[in-house]
Amino acid sequence: MLTFFKLIRWPNVMMTILTQLVIVYAILIPSGVELALNSWQLGLLVLSTAFLTAGGNVINDIQDVEIDKVNKPKKVLIGKNISENNAFTMYAVLTVIAVVAGFTLANSLGKPIMATVFVFVAFVLYIYATTLKSMLLVGNIVISLLVGLVIMITGIFELYPVITAGNLSAQQFMLKILFDFAVGAFLINLAREWVKDCEDLNGDHAGGRYTLAIALGRIRAARVISIFLLGVIALIVWYIYNYLYQNQIATFYFIFLIIAPLMYVMLRLWNSEKTAQFHLLSNLLKVVLLTGICSMAVINLTI
Repeated sequence: MLTFFKLIRWPNVMMTILTQLVIVYAILIPSGVELALNSWQLGLLVLSTAFLTAGGNVINDIQDVEIDKVNKPKKVLIGKNISENNAFTMYAVLTVIAVVAGFTLANSLGKPIMATVFVFVAFVLYIYATTLKSMLLVGNIVISLLVGLVIMITGIFELYPVITAGNLSAQQFMLKILFDFAVGAFLINLAREWVKDCEDLNGDHAGGRYTLAIALGRIRAARVISIFLLGVIALIVWYIYNYLYQNQIATFYFIFLIIAPLMYVMLRLWNSEKTAQFHLLSNLLKVVLLTGICSMAVINLTI
């Protein structure tokens, strides 16, 4: 059982679940907009998204065995704690359950076409793990888009089925808020993906992958990421100035729990050279993603 939770990367799965619950209970319900999902339907949405995330993590580990033997040999599970065949069976079961739950949800809403979202995500996760991940920038962008999509899927399933002429403006307003957060999640995760590529340079090189760190060299790539983060910080400051400055709680939250750690990562990247340094910065960006998710509860104070 411990191997299962490690293989699906349970903290990532829990972050996906937390994201959806925060959106629903801290933003959508308090806003008073009309919502489409009852409790069991929301459960199906969370289940489907969580299982897709878990399945994607498993297929990633299957494809990364040889690379992980170089980058993190002590954490390799496949071939040691579980066979590759059993791991692939686990991936297949998780993905099938996710897609079936998605179909059930879409049909219960009378919108069967919406089930294609789950099929599409399952397909992209597989292609990402087997092909796109090895392509310069493409894999980083695709997986970061999927991170942002978690936010948008929640809003779409809650709002789209009940849109009418009377509530169109309110529903669109909520979708706009969620889209802003999805963009933020995409940008921060993209930076983290690039930092992880710097961390995993040796294994990626041995595995024949072509990442930003390999294309530019670890030090130059780190400085490019640092400049990218400067742009992300500037965008967040612009967002605060235009939408949050009247709310001191939200403003201070963003400054101290999102902007400050991003600035720290940005500055440290300029002089980072060692694997351990990039590992620390990657984990810190993951924490920023978490605080960004939680900030959705704070932002509700300004709606």
